Amino acid sequence: MQLLKPIFCFAGLAALLLFAGCGDDMGGAQRPCESDFDQQSLFTHIAEEIILPGYAALELSANNLHAAAFDFAEAPSTQTLADARAAFETAYLSWQEVAQFEFGPAEAVALRATLNNFPLNASALESKIDGEDYDFTNPNTFDKGFPALDYLLYGLGDGSEEAVSAQFADAKYATFLTEQTAFIADAAKTVSDAWKNGYRDQFVVNEGTAAGASLSQIINGLNEHYEMIKRDKIGIPAGVVTLGFTNPDKVEAPYSGLSLSLAQRALLAAERFYLGIGQDGQNGPGLDDYLEAVNATKEGESLNARIQQQFEAAKAALEAVPAPLRTAVDDNNDLAVTAYNEITKQIVNIKTDMPSVLCVAITYIDNPSDSD
Repeated sequence: MQLLKPIFCFAGLAALLLFAGCGDDMGGAQRPCESDFDQQSLFTHIAEEIILPGYAALELSANNLHAAAFDFAEAPSTQTLADARAAFETAYLSWQEVAQFEFGPAEAVALRATLNNFPLNASALESKIDGEDYDFTNPNTFDKGFPALDYLLYGLGDGSEEAVSAQFADAKYATFLTEQTAFIADAAKTVSDAWKNGYRDQFVVNEGTAAGASLSQIINGLNEHYEMIKRDKIGIPAGVVTLGFTNPDKVEAPYSGLSLSLAQRALLAAERFYLGIGQDGQNGPGLDDYLEAVNATKEGESLNARIQQQFEAAKAALEAVPAPLRTAVDDNNDLAVTAYNEITKQIVNIKTDMPSVLCVAITYIDNPSDSD
């Protein structure tokens, strides 16, 4: 029987998108759009075991960060700074778990852009501190959020504990730090509460494959953030998308040296989300099960198996890059580029093949500097 050919449609700003159908190399179920896969079971598991616990963990870690930042601002010392730094690392890693859920409540408040626009514009941040400007709501600026805290807790003066602590004798820095951490904690609570108080129920019953349906939201959310891992966290610093000119200062956390750990956590979170692995480590319904249910294949091989294999290859390549990433992009550029390439190989699997066989359109607009 002749397989269905790809159908192309326009979505968003007239972007040409691969939609329903399975090409000759995709194989799979003859009518995947009519699969009887239990979407509500998938959405329930994702909401209750991945998203809600993820936001709860971010809210808790953000509250702990604010408390530690307040203690440091009130009494700067080696110990209070160490406590604030430890709380910052925990909260920043927690953020990586939920950054891919930029839909629903998170999209409504532009959570990702508000909390993690990087690279930081340090001069704009210093101007903000000097002007005692505590408005952190503009998603289009690069002077706030976790990148600002990375600078404040690790980048002042020569970055030593003594230099950072000494700077906080200036009340403007102390106040800015506590105002910023309070804002992060409040933003995390806002999104977490929205999921608990209504959006979870909307998400679970929002079946179908159309744009705006929960399946479309999770596939687009996964893909958009995965591309940010590839491009912003690795590609731009390593010079892959800038004609070979490295950009070490454009890593995600240049002052703390957490860049590689953050990228690794984000990649792991993407894999676990795809597999339906909850925050407690238990495996439940995931996109992998959906692909198996519609018998999705590519070149005679299980598409799900290919995706899982490429996640493993990407993680291994990223783990081979020595920390800190800010130094590695110059001193071990070949390893950084290899990691970028392995991460990139997954794009066709999850952005083209998976949406096609599940009849979901990619609706977000690619960054014009992107290079697949």
